[in-house]
Amino acid sequence: MNKRIGLFGFGVVGQGYYQIAKKHKEQWTPDTIVVKNKFKRRAFDLKFSYNPQDVFDKNPDYILELISNTSEAYEYVTEALKRGITVISANKKLLSAHLPELIQLQRVFGGKLLYEAAAAAGIPVITTLETHFEEDEIVSLEGVLNGSSNYILSRIFNNGLNFSEALRLAQQKGFAESDPKFDINGSDVASKLNILGLHAFGKFIGEEQIPAFGIQHLGEEEIALAKTLGLKIKLIAKADRDYRGIAAHILPTLVEEDNPFYGVENEYNAVKITSEHLQEQFYQGKGAGSLPTGAAVYGDLIKAKNGFGYNYSKVNFDKPLEEKLLNLGVRVLVKSKSAELIDAVLFSPELTHQIDGVTFAVGKVKPKNFNKLNESGEVSILALPDNYAVENIEAGLKTIQNAGEVV
Repeated sequence: MNKRIGLFGFGVVGQGYYQIAKKHKEQWTPDTIVVKNKFKRRAFDLKFSYNPQDVFDKNPDYILELISNTSEAYEYVTEALKRGITVISANKKLLSAHLPELIQLQRVFGGKLLYEAAAAAGIPVITTLETHFEEDEIVSLEGVLNGSSNYILSRIFNNGLNFSEALRLAQQKGFAESDPKFDINGSDVASKLNILGLHAFGKFIGEEQIPAFGIQHLGEEEIALAKTLGLKIKLIAKADRDYRGIAAHILPTLVEEDNPFYGVENEYNAVKITSEHLQEQFYQGKGAGSLPTGAAVYGDLIKAKNGFGYNYSKVNFDKPLEEKLLNLGVRVLVKSKSAELIDAVLFSPELTHQIDGVTFAVGKVKPKNFNKLNESGEVSILALPDNYAVENIEAGLKTIQNAGEVV
């Protein structure tokens, strides 16, 4: 018996899903597709609806929410869950902002919400956390979680492009939006880490709590330094848990060749999970693009059809879901034209090096100071590999200085 499916949105992800469903199982193509713009030219010759209520009037078994507008998505998803409908979403901003409420709606009304595509696109990390790690205590979660920024960094390091050239190419390939702000400033990654944190630790951190520093301030000096040292730069999200609580941050990070993230290139994402019993496991897959993300939506639909749902086994519903992050220092390399600003935020200093009026310093920064550094607009931060020798950094800085690569 065919199931009735309503689809909100027919952009990159919606079209990817439709292509997959059309190719594999005709009964999984949507009965109703609601879009917003009547005048947009579309590659598919389909009948579209412009009234969201058309989806609900057909009493769907499943609703696919694949739009970018958070407030509209919230309206559709909450109405569907209150009707006990199964919803598949790829909307990371919606989920990051409203997960506790959406979980409660599932528990009260019996609807089901799956959202694998919202976290790491082609990597089934949420399903893995919910099943493979269900009875294991997770102590650390790390990830390259934004395909756009990773593609940009790959083009910089592998093809010698500058930041603007690499960003433009990412946009042409469809990996970055015309307004790439959320991709390059770490906001997109913060949404995903917030979602994954709930499934990993059973706590809702809240996106606004997660300190994030993106790749938008990376300069030629840091890139030259990384290349000189045989390192690469990756935008890495990290969350750790111990007896004190949870610490998390998002930073451009220098990675060594033996780090599994070193070889994660282009639009690929990767996640490393470390737990008490299973120890360290590493997952890699495409993190951007129409078909990989559409395939994650399709996979959620098939899982829902087979009775799968998130049981949130790590959540203790008898206690508050929200938790404040620890503000633990992170060992970094900071670059700024303002030595005073560095002095104000850096502690446990290990190195200060001046090149043409620019100060480079190694030490620790409290994550709550990331915003202060971000707001200055003239600062870049690179997290350092564990136990990386400060002497290597100093030698690398002297090398690029002598080579005249710093302008």
